[in-house]
Amino acid sequence: MGKAATTRVLCALLLLISACSLPLLADKPPSKKDLEKLQSVISKTERQLDKQQSHSRKLEKQLRQTEISLGKLKSRAKRLQTTIRDQQKQLNGLLVRQKNLQLQSLAQQDEINNLITTSYRLGREKRIKVLLNQESPEKFSRSLIYADYLNKAHLGAIEAFRDTVAELETVKPVLQSKTKALLANKTELLNQQAALKNTLRSRESTLKQLNAEIDSDKGKLAGLRRERKELEELLKAVEKTVTSIQLPSDTVPFASTRGKLQRPVKGQLKNRYGKRRGSTQLRWEGVSFYANPGREIGSIHYGRVIFADWFRGKGLLMIIDHGDGYMSLYAHNQSLLREPGDWVSAGEAIATAGNTGGLDHTELYFEIRHQGKAVNPMKWLR
Repeated sequence: MGKAATTRVLCALLLLISACSLPLLADKPPSKKDLEKLQSVISKTERQLDKQQSHSRKLEKQLRQTEISLGKLKSRAKRLQTTIRDQQKQLNGLLVRQKNLQLQSLAQQDEINNLITTSYRLGREKRIKVLLNQESPEKFSRSLIYADYLNKAHLGAIEAFRDTVAELETVKPVLQSKTKALLANKTELLNQQAALKNTLRSRESTLKQLNAEIDSDKGKLAGLRRERKELEELLKAVEKTVTSIQLPSDTVPFASTRGKLQRPVKGQLKNRYGKRRGSTQLRWEGVSFYANPGREIGSIHYGRVIFADWFRGKGLLMIIDHGDGYMSLYAHNQSLLREPGDWVSAGEAIATAGNTGGLDHTELYFEIRHQGKAVNPMKWLR
């Protein structure tokens, strides 16, 4: 609460005390005791106001920490799910390879057995024929060549079988290692999901307390004004500290993309630029889109990330500088996929849709600014 508001409260208290507690004020000046009593009430009220403001700040800080943790947990869970899918795919490939090798080794064993049987029969028949002089020397010579061929085929089959067995032995420990890693990641994912549930419960509790303290039009208006002022101060600070980016020569200037930019997310329009914000006198400086939780948010144009962090009233916020004084803002994200300094292309995923910043539903709040001033984003989107 500001100083002016505090003064109004104290004046009201003064009138109330004058009317109720000090009925004789109209007949005679207030006594020292009366003034001391009034000062005591004023001091007590000031302490209550300070305590309430301190508690609100504490709750906002707690909400910030919770939502940042929530975003990190969800990003980690998403990466784990991707890793698990990749590991499962590798594991399935190894299992197929193991099965093929086992079938191959059985076929090679059959081949070796057949070669051994053939060689044995050939050798036995030749010995008998030679003993009985039933084969000419020329035929015997050809038989020796054939026997030599069988012997080489026999050795080749044995060597191939050994290679198959060796590869099979190599696959086994890899398979065991991949299986172990997969199970570990699945366990970690379950832990992450449990942590997510606890963090969500903590957020709901904090949000309920915070909303209870500002659950009035006056409180909401003061909060919205403060949020807008702080955002404007952030943008001014960013403009002062961040050097204007130099875009590659083949990049289309942002100013020439009016009416051609793709929407940052697929979803129905919720709030329109310039419309009143609820029952307050403030106007929307951007637009809001309904979105499914976790849906990817895309950059509207090539640029550089200059802010990616939690911000009061906006939750996890990302700001991208597109050069020539143009910026785009993406608020209430579930998680941020890029960091300050990263370059992004048009359509590239930069965040996921969420409800951070104290929302009870998922949406993307989106702004386009030029030289720090908000412009109607719908005139830039196709």
